[in-house]
Amino acid sequence: MNTLLKLAAQPRRNPGASFVAFVRDRHSEDVVQRFAQEQNFTQALVKVGRIDDAIDHLTKMARSPAVLLIDVSATPMPLSELARLAAVCEPSVSVIVIGETNDVGLYRNLLELGVQDYLVKPLTLELLQRSFGGTGQGKSARQSRTGKVIGFAGTRGGVGVTTVAAGLARHLAMVAHRRIAYVDMNLHGGAANTLLGLKSNNGLLDVLRDADRLDPQFVERSLVAHDDRLFVLSAELPYGETFEPQERALADLLERLKPHFHYILLDLPGHGHALTHTALAEVQLLYLLADPSIHSAREVLRFTRYLDGVDRAPSMSVLLNVPNASQRGHLNTSDFAVAIGRNVLLELPFDGAVLATAENLGEPIAPGKSRFGDAIQVLADGLSGRPSAPAPRWYKSLLQKRRR
Repeated sequence: MNTLLKLAAQPRRNPGASFVAFVRDRHSEDVVQRFAQEQNFTQALVKVGRIDDAIDHLTKMARSPAVLLIDVSATPMPLSELARLAAVCEPSVSVIVIGETNDVGLYRNLLELGVQDYLVKPLTLELLQRSFGGTGQGKSARQSRTGKVIGFAGTRGGVGVTTVAAGLARHLAMVAHRRIAYVDMNLHGGAANTLLGLKSNNGLLDVLRDADRLDPQFVERSLVAHDDRLFVLSAELPYGETFEPQERALADLLERLKPHFHYILLDLPGHGHALTHTALAEVQLLYLLADPSIHSAREVLRFTRYLDGVDRAPSMSVLLNVPNASQRGHLNTSDFAVAIGRNVLLELPFDGAVLATAENLGEPIAPGKSRFGDAIQVLADGLSGRPSAPAPRWYKSLLQKRRR
């Protein structure tokens, strides 16, 4: 079924409007209402409300609007409030801000945030028409917000790359209300679909094979929807068959995805795979999963040297995962950090029974009920900028124990 049709059939979220406006006074509401009628926006929504009201409404929409008009009058910290708003909008949304202060510095700061225009009250139809004129429903040539591409790789098999990536994808979609595209780049069938309770439609092969046909509808049909915020691209190439994508196929695919998703997570195959080398030039942040062993320490060093030779190499963070219960013979965190010459960003604890059950049933790993889930929440909060809850006692004890 077409993903768009599938989303439209889901009753859980408001399907939304193409034009949404939250203003602070009745006069502005009246002017924007008349403007929306004049422009013939489909399903326009105009309300009196604050940024918090806009955020609450947007988190309930299946898709962000094409255009968002937001009033920051009487907002003490408009830039930080708009940054909160941006976190729940798709990167492709055109945002026009209304305010009471005629401030060039504020205007420049807003443009750096990706805002299309800043209008100073009092609002008039002519002012709105000028702002929208020539750009097509608020689409300015200044549009620069795009989703972030994050890669996940491992130092060896079994260190939990897909478990961490899938857990993070679910948390960002379900808890942080971000739109996520998860690309499992193991062309012969990775574990992501099992973890997420999905079946592959070989959509990744389709889009990589026919890069010349990468229109939005083709990409949309290739995605498998986990829910209305998490979508998966994967493949199950028969064993024994090989596939070489066109040179720019992956880069073109990511360019199609970035305007519509906050994060594109790439679950990368082994380091020697040609697709991995291609992907690393497109990734902005790489999480390298390691276990506390000498072999993993060596592989981190090898991978670091490898990245030195990659054009536009991503920034890399090391995650230390404990994939089994036995601690005997493992390096402690301090010694591992010394061996690799860098700090470990986060340690993920062993939580065997919970992880095994979640994988077999395709269920999420909930924070608060799982030590692993708590660690995923810490990782997600650091990535999305959400305030982190205090670390549970078990996690503090684990860190103290591992660092001895």
